[in-house]
Amino acid sequence: MKTKLKVGVLSELTQAAYEKEFKRLSKAAFTQANSEDTAVTLYVKREHKFACGATGPLMLIAKLDAQWKKQAKEDLKGDKKMVMIAKAFVQEGENGATLEVSPIKGNAPLAKIAKEAKTILKKVKLTLNEFVAGSAGPEVSAAGAAEEEQEGKQETAQTEEPKAKEEAKTTEDSASDDTASAGPESTTIDPQLEKKKAKARQVMAKMLENLQKIESKLQK
Repeated sequence: MKTKLKVGVLSELTQAAYEKEFKRLSKAAFTQANSEDTAVTLYVKREHKFACGATGPLMLIAKLDAQWKKQAKEDLKGDKKMVMIAKAFVQEGENGATLEVSPIKGNAPLAKIAKEAKTILKKVKLTLNEFVAGSAGPEVSAAGAAEEEQEGKQETAQTEEPKAKEEAKTTEDSASDDTASAGPESTTIDPQLEKKKAKARQVMAKMLENLQKIESKLQK
């Protein structure tokens, strides 16, 4: 249950095209996301400016791909009252169907979303209702945490790599300076100098080993 809308063309999205996709996703939710166990993500951005000039909520009931998760993360850096990321599923009852919503991130009030999206929700025969989730969000919380952890590892590796290279260069320069200080014409072997050079080689070997590990992590 993934959306056909692409993040890269949001600036070209008209309200009519969006409503067509929302209707498709809503219809699919009746059979594919009709319990808490099969719940998907509800992405809401209030007051979205469509390419046609209209302004209104942009809502998606779907499994978000990497680009949409990244977009949601960016939206949450702004006014959180304008954004909601939630766990959601359709529940049918005697009085009609409701989209059960359990907010995970963002502070957009569900009541305001329901009011602003009243027209489109009426078209798909859904009303919004908040519920307390029995577990964490289906993909936003778990996948988001995994992404943040991976990003953290990459940032650490990227920080450590130049640092390791700089330390290796400093050690190499130090060894070179010690060799130069002995004099080009000197034929006497200085035991202390030889120990320093041997130690420098060991440090350089260790640095190269660490660099290889860091590069291996970055390639994964």
